Formats: sequence, structure tokens, C-alpha cells
Amino acid sequence: MRRITAGLFITVDGVVESPDQWQEGYFNEEMGEAVGAGMAASDAMLLGRRTYEEFAGYWPHNPEADGADYLNSTPKLVVSTTLDTLGWQPPP
Repeated sequence: MRRITAGLFITVDGVVESPDQWQEGYFNEEMGEAVGAGMAASDAMLLGRRTYEEFAGYWPHNPEADGADYLNSTPKLVVSTTLDTLGWQPPP
């Protein structure tokens, strides 16, 4: 059996919604190292439809961005009842 580990951007008071609206200015080298360590320890990603679509719209088109190698090459499992196809897959 595999383990699921959640990696979330979360405020002290428990807000996880829309990190793009509140995390800017707080992301630093130490936080980047923590995020990178979590990514390095996983071999797949479990995503909801909205996060998958947001990631798929950005990462394949920005291969030079930090973390793009991992995000573009890691297998993705998407939980959705409305997504018909996965257009963003790891390279063969």
C-alpha cells in the first residue's frame, strides 16, 4: 500500500484557498527547500481537476521555471468526475 502525503500552502489560521493571493512576499529560500524536499520524496502527484488544469495550463509551457522538470515528468493521478481527458502527461 502506498502512502499519500499532502503538501499544502496554508496560513496559520488554516486558509488554503487561493495561495496566489496571499503567499507572495512570504515565499523564501527556506520555504523553497521545504517544498523541494517534499517533491523529491514523491514519485507521483494526486491532484483535483482544478489544480490539474491550472498546472497543465502553465508548467508544460514554462520548462525553464523552477520545479518544471519535476512537475512535467512526474505521473499525475487526477480525481475528477468531470474531466474527460488528461492532456498533460509525462514524456514517454
